[in-house]
Formats: sequence, structure tokens, C-alpha cells
Amino acid sequence: MSKSPHAIVVGTAGHIDHGKTTLVRALTGIDTDRLPEEKRRGITIELGFAAWPIAPDLEASIVDVPGHEGFVRTMVAGAGGIDLVVLVVSAEDGVMPQTREHINVCRLLGVAAGVVALTKIDRLGDDPEALELATDDVRGALAGTPFAEAPIVPCSAVTGVGIEQLRDTVRRIAAKLPRRDNGGAVILGVDRVFTIKGHGTVVTGTLLSGSVDVRGDESLVLVPHGPDREPFAVRARAAQVRGDTRDRVLAGCRLALNLAGVERTAVERGDVVTRGPEVARQSFVHAKLLHLPGHSPTWTHGTTLQICAGTAHGVGVLDPLWLVPSAGATGEASSSDGVEVPPGAEAIVRIRLEAPLPLWRGQRLVVRAFAEPHDDWSGRTVGGGVVLDPEPSEGRGQRPRWIALARALDHADAEVRRNALLHDAGLAGIDTDALSRRAGGDARAQLQRQIARGELLELQGGRFVLEAGLRPVVERCIALVDRFHAANPLQAGMARAALEGALEGRLAADVRALAVDRAIARGGLRVVDDFGTVARPGKGLQPGGELPGHMKSILARYLEGGLTPPTLREVGDAVARPPRDVLEMVTSLQRMGKLVRITADLSLARESHDELCSRVRTHLREHGTIDVQALKQLAGLSRKFAVPMLEHLDELQITLRQGDARIPGPKL
Repeated sequence: MSKSPHAIVVGTAGHIDHGKTTLVRALTGIDTDRLPEEKRRGITIELGFAAWPIAPDLEASIVDVPGHEGFVRTMVAGAGGIDLVVLVVSAEDGVMPQTREHINVCRLLGVAAGVVALTKIDRLGDDPEALELATDDVRGALAGTPFAEAPIVPCSAVTGVGIEQLRDTVRRIAAKLPRRDNGGAVILGVDRVFTIKGHGTVVTGTLLSGSVDVRGDESLVLVPHGPDREPFAVRARAAQVRGDTRDRVLAGCRLALNLAGVERTAVERGDVVTRGPEVARQSFVHAKLLHLPGHSPTWTHGTTLQICAGTAHGVGVLDPLWLVPSAGATGEASSSDGVEVPPGAEAIVRIRLEAPLPLWRGQRLVVRAFAEPHDDWSGRTVGGGVVLDPEPSEGRGQRPRWIALARALDHADAEVRRNALLHDAGLAGIDTDALSRRAGGDARAQLQRQIARGELLELQGGRFVLEAGLRPVVERCIALVDRFHAANPLQAGMARAALEGALEGRLAADVRALAVDRAIARGGLRVVDDFGTVARPGKGLQPGGELPGHMKSILARYLEGGLTPPTLREVGDAVARPPRDVLEMVTSLQRMGKLVRITADLSLARESHDELCSRVRTHLREHGTIDVQALKQLAGLSRKFAVPMLEHLDELQITLRQGDARIPGPKL
């Protein structure tokens, strides 16, 4: 087993029959055309791959893509993972239509490093002027693109002239490329699937980020594309890089992964192998797209295009939301019918996919026109860009919200993007996985910092809300309790359950509970008793405070009654108050702990209740059992009081019913 050095992917690009596959064979000794039809027709139809160890600490894989215009989608699938492009242009033919389209595709996919292989110079003979014209033609095609200053290396795969110079040029550029993120999310776009006898299903692709460790059968997730398919768990059993078995594979490698627990028919090109929550499978996506300059039709609400996303592709219907301003201009937001996006313009768009695609934030997209008769742009690449939000909200009437959030998600700072998502989620909250998926990167460290600063609060289920967003609900809690005190001056406070229920019905139960907790933590409310009663500081009846006159009289009646207390009606008659007021005052005395509720109509003074419990405990310790008759004799009660008293003692678990008698309970 060998250790993986720095790995990159080099991709070829260029017009059909300009010598891409022949050049790869000259550079690596490997023929990437593997299909019989490719051999027969002399063109590349499928993606081809070759190993190219260009330096001791730098290994490259070459992806040879088709040049025929009918296979551009396949070209995009291969180009999506490349770090450096070798643009192959025949010195004999010059720049051709597919040359320009491949340049555009690489530009749209964010490929910034490249070199031009000006091939077939042997066919020019000894004609320096022809070579100069061919070089100028290439330089003109590259003007205004990221490859404007790319080196141009004249060469011939037939004679070998310039091949070593091309190797050196690629080696020099590749050595300066930034390394991919080995600690990021595992993202492997599947471009081939096959079965090896005795091993099972194998998928191949470029490991765009993260690392895969097959020691211990690493658990991964396969996120499929297309309708009627759902993500499922797989295990990475073995991995190879260019035939070399690896325990651990780093980002940037062309990888063959042997999957356990999955049938060959369950995996397709376009699926994505991942580990974490970063890849979404959605029917809507928000993206920033560039409409390439040219003469293709203006994009409007309802424009339908082919969407190429990594190794997957599908059909998408555009809804332009906001026109990105050009230098010195302001952006234009959409009306209900969207904005128009002419060639050369850039816009934030909402795309409705006909079938779900596996997408992730920052993923590059290429969009192509459908084939139409008498259309110069028929079947051509017309634009592309980057995914801003792979999981946008759905529903009608949300255009202003979509625009505001999508613009915020276009920010370079991940913390700004996460805060925008937290604001957008409001009191519904958003979890860590969704933040990572929609804002990019690992959100956990930022969340912990914001929690420590008091800016963020955690709900049940790992959802988070901004403290500033919850603040109005906390103030509402306090206002409701103030109103309760004004309407119920004879009560100690408001039942917590009633307070939470009085908050707006759209709020989730855990949001209401958190708002009450925050009001208590901030000192806006106080807990009155063990029953969950809350009150404003300095308001409501205090447990040790002076009782109002009528409540004093009521408590006196219960104290006088001892173990044969009055009913609510008898209390009301004694103090000459209506039943509602009597019930309110008795309830307050219960919450204050001065009365103990036995039944809806029966209460005991705390002293009488404690005396009864003491007598029963002593009796049970001495006799081991008690029944209604024994309690009547023990406490001097009638059956009217003895039966509910025993049932109350059962509830307290002082006694445990056994037939008609009681035995000691768990809390004797």
C-alpha cells in the first residue's frame, strides 16, 4: 500500500479529430479509447482515463473527453472535476466550433489553469508563417477568458516534437495549483458503474473533496438523480487509484470504489457518493448563472434548458429573480413574471428541475439549449454558473424572500451566509446539517461561538434560532402575564401551560417553551411554585406575604375544619363571595401551598394534611395495612371523607391499594 501524494486531474478539451486521444497516448502510453465503436470510428464517445505520474510528489489523472458536439454532456461530466485543462487545437484546422464551446464549458466550470497543445504541426511542413497564424488564431479565441495568458505549446504526437515541452509546461503549472480540501465533505460524482466478479459493484469518479478511508468498511451515502429514487447507505469496501490499492484516498484522485450492500442496477452515472449532509436532492435550486455573450435568445420566466451538474444532467425551467448589476449599475429585482436575462448578463435564478438532481452549494452548472430547427444556438452551451442554495424554500408569494436570501448566499464569507439562513428561518429554526448543506463548510464551530455570546439559542431536535428573533416573543410572554395579574389580582400567578398556550398558534411548542424560559432567565418572570406557576416580580400573591381579607377568612375556615373541611359552596356561603371568586382564591391558596387539593370540591389545610399523612404512616408501620374503616377510626372521619382521603394517599404513593385494603406504598 502506498501513500497518496498530491493529486490532480488534467482534462483534455477541443474539437473532434484534433488529436486529443493520440496526444494522451503520446504523453502517457495509454489508449483511452476503449469501446469497439470508438476504435472503429476513430473518435472518443465515452470518457477515457489515463494515469500520468508527472512528478515524484505529484500524480495526475488525465480525463480524455469527447470532442463531437453530440457528446458535450459527456464532456461536461468529465470536465467537472478537472484542475487543469489541456486545450487541444489542430494547427492545420485552427479553432473550430467545439473548441470555442469547450473553452466556454471550462470557463463556466471554474477551471482557471490551462495550457494549449497546438497539435499536428508536422502537417504544416517547414512553414513558420502558418504556425504563427495558427498561434494567433488560438490567442484570439482565448481573449477575454481565464486562459488568455495560457502557454501555447506547438507539438506533434506523430513525430514527438514538443511533447516533452508540453509535459514540462503541465508539470510547472500543476505544481502551483492549490491542493483540494481533504478535510471537507466527501463528494464523488459517479461517471462509470460496473461489476467485478467476486467483488460486486464498482463506481468510478473524481473525488472532488474530502477523503475516503476503507479501513473498517467506511459508511457512505449514495444520493441518486432522477425520479422515484431515494438516498441509501453503502459501505466502501475497497479503493483503487489507477490500479493501485489504497487504504485512504485523498481529494483530487481518480477513484474506483468497491461498494458493498448495493446492486449494480441501483447505481447510475450522475449519482453522487457522499458522507455528510452536504449533498441535497431537490427539485428546486437557486443559482447564479451567466448567459454567454452571443445571439442565443434572452432568458425569461419559463425558459427551458438542459442543466448539466457534474456527472448528472436534467431539464430545468428558469425563473430569473434578480439581474446582477454590471459595473456602475444597480441590480434589477424580478416582478411576478421575473426579469429578462439577455446574452452577456448574469442573474440569480430559481430553477425548477423536472426530476431531482444531487446538488451541493458551490457546485458548477452548465446550461445548454435544446436542439431546435433553424436555430444557430441549437444544442449549444448558452451559459452556466454556480449553485447558491441547493435546498431553497418552496411556496407561492416568496419572491422577495428568495431574492434577499439568494443574494446573501452569494457572499464570500460563510458566517455571513449562515447568519442569513438563520434570519430567514426565523422562529422555525434551522439545524446544523441544513446550515452546512446550504451555506457550505462545517457550521458547528460558528454556532458554538454564537451560543457562547448569547446570540443563538438551541431548540429541541438540534434546531437553532437567533436570540434577537425570539426577543419579541419573550416580551409577549411578559405582557401576557401582566395582563393576567390585572385580571386576576387574587391569584399567585399564571399557569405556565396557559401562558405557552396563549402565545401565537403558529409557534412550535418548543419555541413557546424556550420563550418562557428566556423570560424567567432574564428576570422578567419568576417561578412561583412547583406547579409551574409564573408571575411578574413584585406581583401576584407572595407565598409568605399578607393575604387579602377574604382569603384569610377562607383559610381560617379550612383550619377550623381540620380533617372534616368545608365544601366550596360552604366556603362561599361563609365569606359571601360568588363561586368563581371562591374557586380562584382556593386555587391560589393551593398554589401557595397553604391548602392541599384532595378532589375538585375538597381541600385540606396544609397542617391538617400533614397531620393525616403522619397518622397513616405510623399506623402502616405498626399494622402493615389500612382500610376505609380503619381510617375512619384513626382520624375520626365519615366515609364521605375517608374514601377520597385514601385515594389521595394512593396518588401520593404513601399507600398502595390491594383489594379493599391499602398496604405501604413506595413513598411511605
